[in-house]
Amino acid sequence: MKKILPLIVLLFATIGCILLYNFKFKPSRLEKKQEELFKTVSKEEVDVTKYIVYGTHLNIEGSLNRKLYEDNILGAELIFKNLDGKDIKYEIEYELSDDEKFVFKTSDYINQGIDLENLSIGNYYPLLKLTQKNLNDEKNDKVEYFSLKNKTKYDNIDYYTITKNNKNNKIDISFDKFKNTNNYMNIIVEENKLPKDVYDIAIDPGHGGKDGGAVTTVNGTEYIEKDITLDTAKDLKKALEELGLKVILTRDGTNEEELGIYDMYGKNGRAVTPNKAKAKYTISLHLNSAEYKMSKGGVEIYSPPNSKLDFASTLAKNIVETAKTNYSPNMTYKIEDGVYVRNFSYAEIELSNSSAKQAGYKPYKITTDTPYLFMIRETGGIATNAYVDGRNKEYGKNLYYDSNRGTETYLIELGFMNSNADIINITTNKKLYVEGIKKSFKNFFNL
Repeated sequence: MKKILPLIVLLFATIGCILLYNFKFKPSRLEKKQEELFKTVSKEEVDVTKYIVYGTHLNIEGSLNRKLYEDNILGAELIFKNLDGKDIKYEIEYELSDDEKFVFKTSDYINQGIDLENLSIGNYYPLLKLTQKNLNDEKNDKVEYFSLKNKTKYDNIDYYTITKNNKNNKIDISFDKFKNTNNYMNIIVEENKLPKDVYDIAIDPGHGGKDGGAVTTVNGTEYIEKDITLDTAKDLKKALEELGLKVILTRDGTNEEELGIYDMYGKNGRAVTPNKAKAKYTISLHLNSAEYKMSKGGVEIYSPPNSKLDFASTLAKNIVETAKTNYSPNMTYKIEDGVYVRNFSYAEIELSNSSAKQAGYKPYKITTDTPYLFMIRETGGIATNAYVDGRNKEYGKNLYYDSNRGTETYLIELGFMNSNADIINITTNKKLYVEGIKKSFKNFFNL
């Protein structure tokens, strides 16, 4: 027995070592597939110079530090490589820089590119696929794959999809390194409920507190813009929640007197709440105003300048048709019926620079491509050139001005305060305006 005991101990020790090796050192199935993947990927890497999530879309910009010849390039695309073979292909915009380096972006529009809502459960590795003429073999093209290396100052993004049928996916967008070979971008999609502090939609009732907005009197009754927008926002919140969406208001009418005229950028400021809540979309409700009486006014939808205007058009069309109102007759900043883009003018930039000089702070970097309306600009982060960084003490600081994640915001002018017809229609048929917006979300997002 004494002779057998050491053998038994040795046997169990050997089994333990084998199990430990298999558990700790033997490559997992994932690692094996990763190794197979990166064997096919070039050791050269794409430098990601910008990546943003705006609304529901991810956009990537990058460059390949290799001298290329335009005549040799046959095609380029972004491949979301899935280790289970469910690859996704995305078209990209590309060109050669002045020094003949390959540069690309996924879209010219911040709300197009890679639709995160359409990504299925899985693990994806975005790769640049470059096809060139094979100078050594004319019959077979030269195809290369390049992994993506983060050259920005930004870290991971966690994104939650819009609630559909009481379900959400969580999408982790990150960068990592495979052993000592390749840096890479990694996108993991898993089913996950929304955390308590994450929302689908933010609704901003324009103005509030000491800032009442426009005021008018119709048939002896006084109407204040901030009250109309708040009443409409509360009803819109309920309507969107009927679609299963999780909705937050940037103000709800409580503690109204504590709100200052410029209380937009504090911890719970109107321009901060949407990003704090990680909302995908923000609807900012307002009413227009002019110094003269109008027989009829109409609807205006304001959008960022570098966005696709499909949803803005949908909102305008559905509100006009459902609420039996009109498109605004205003021609200034008009892109199409009911859709407007309002940027800074040269005169407004000069005024901003002058104000900065007088107040003793460095002027903001504003161009004629910068959205003028703060709710559109400041909720989009770097995608919409947000700039309120605290240097102007009068306004405070937008904590998300330098974020690479922003909410897709539309400012809706429901009508004109100086049009009796608009005021009567908005206040007596409020539910129809709400229904038009609800219908837009329902149809556009297949809710």
